[in-house]
Amino acid sequence: MILVLISLPNPTFAQSTTPSNLNTGPYVDEIVYVVIPRQDDQVLALQSGAIEMHMGFIDPSYLPTLDMDPSIDIYSALRNGYGHITINCRKYPLNISAFRRAFAFAFDKTEVAAEVMQGFSQVHDSLVPYANGWCVEEDFEWHYYTNQADIGNQILDNAGFIINASSGYRLAPDGSPFEVLITYADYSELAGGVAQIGADALQALHVNATPNPAEFNEYISILDAHGDFDMAFYSRNFYSNDVDWLAYDYWSEYSVVPYQNPTNFVNATYDSWRDQLLYGTSYEEVYEAAAEMQKILHYNVPVLVAYQNTYIQAYRNDALTGHVQDLSRYISGPWTMRKIHRLDGTMGGIVFVGIGEEQESFNVFVARNPTIRSIFDELYPSLFKYGPDMVPHTDLARQMFIDTHDDNPSISEGHTRFTIDLIENATWSDGTPLTAEDVANSFTYIVESGAYGNPQAVECIDLVAAYAPLPYRVVLEYNTESYWHFSNFAFDYIFPRHIFHDVDGEIGYEEWNTWNPVIDPEHHHVTSGPFILTEYNPGEYILAANEDFRYYPTGPPPDHTASNPTDSTTPTGNPFEPISPITLATTVISGTSVIIIVLVVFEIIRHKQGITGEG
Repeated sequence: MILVLISLPNPTFAQSTTPSNLNTGPYVDEIVYVVIPRQDDQVLALQSGAIEMHMGFIDPSYLPTLDMDPSIDIYSALRNGYGHITINCRKYPLNISAFRRAFAFAFDKTEVAAEVMQGFSQVHDSLVPYANGWCVEEDFEWHYYTNQADIGNQILDNAGFIINASSGYRLAPDGSPFEVLITYADYSELAGGVAQIGADALQALHVNATPNPAEFNEYISILDAHGDFDMAFYSRNFYSNDVDWLAYDYWSEYSVVPYQNPTNFVNATYDSWRDQLLYGTSYEEVYEAAAEMQKILHYNVPVLVAYQNTYIQAYRNDALTGHVQDLSRYISGPWTMRKIHRLDGTMGGIVFVGIGEEQESFNVFVARNPTIRSIFDELYPSLFKYGPDMVPHTDLARQMFIDTHDDNPSISEGHTRFTIDLIENATWSDGTPLTAEDVANSFTYIVESGAYGNPQAVECIDLVAAYAPLPYRVVLEYNTESYWHFSNFAFDYIFPRHIFHDVDGEIGYEEWNTWNPVIDPEHHHVTSGPFILTEYNPGEYILAANEDFRYYPTGPPPDHTASNPTDSTTPTGNPFEPISPITLATTVISGTSVIIIVLVVFEIIRHKQGITGEG
């Protein structure tokens, strides 16, 4: 058996603090999530002590006020994500790549950085965030950083977009007039500012364009269903550094699949790199595909990045401590909720957390708002969790073995088999033991419900077997060898078999999208996380500590406080060094800190990534 060590890049843009006993917790009695839509009210609630922290991004204009309050600390880090404008590549004439490219040249990202983000962002083009080791931002031959409307106008002239002498606006190449609406979340001034700069860019190109405020969930539903829209602004967070989502989010075949490829982008050259990205087994192969796909997106502009901002959060320091700086979830993430405790070191207390909007669903397959995803992380188990350092740490898994045909001749050639041994003290919130049957059935449920439209089945496309040979051992087998298989299953939520099963469960395969617990009290809600959702009222969600949680503490918290937020710095260059070549090998993983290099392990698929209208 070969033990393979990991060599992960070390981010310098934020200092995460990872406790040695990371899983142990929680130390508070309750978390109360309070809906506060407007930022003015969020800041007032923070100042008055009505909330301990807010999960959203703080507008930089509030920093001077908050910084003067000795009871409030500020945390900032370069965001692993960005605000962007999605363009409908199916709708004429936006389906003409020259039009989208002209818009990108005219859009002034420096104005966004200075006026909307007040200097707390950087210009960026690649659809892979800057701090990600796969990003090829520096390799692009040109950039869309500044207002280059002269180039944009020349592109449109050459493409046959003639300016109508009467209206002053351009006509489509077929001679028809058109208007572009840039839709944005009506509750966000930041989003409105970006949409206005987008409209200004189009006006500079002699295109009739208008910002269009709308209810966020409504227009995201239109994008999910491939409905009618022109352009839409929202932001996107990545909770890892993998990039196999490039194979799905802009894949031509998914331009008609609900919840996938919201841009409706279709490009055969882009698709030709997909297999190499997904099934390359060396770093060089995968990097080449990821780089070429980024360059194709850069040229065709199905999505225009508006900014990559510094993520700023504020939290109170006068009652609680133990906040954990998280490279992907920042200061209000799940690890803070696991570790936060009273200043005097005693257990107990309530944490009030502000959130920006009501949650439309508690169905884990449907809801994608980053707030609800963070709440889900408090409720549902998975085999592994990303730590605050963005390295996988064990949750249900105790150890894992990876084998191919070369290691075990009984495995079919080209297949990869993962054998995972589980901890044996996990239970569901209704008292039922959590076993390997639950894990195996969770993946079977995802695959089978895919026939009825479950988008999560995308990540299990090569999964051919999921079974439990022993009560606390599960086997997952793929019919391919891929750089990404581990991240395709390691962080997926696990569900109780006695609830999710097509024959003897309560939620069959066809019901995957109609199940809506919490909001519908008739639907069972059985979980196994550090907290249990005990009460739901419009505008308020109450989670109580789960004293049967497998890592529930036996005593008071150790001495652990958050690092000084001023330790966070913004990089002057790409902080991730290239990863050395990686090949598949037989591997064992054990303990609470995972050691793995077989697959650089990161979360995939758009529905797993947080989207928001706030920026």
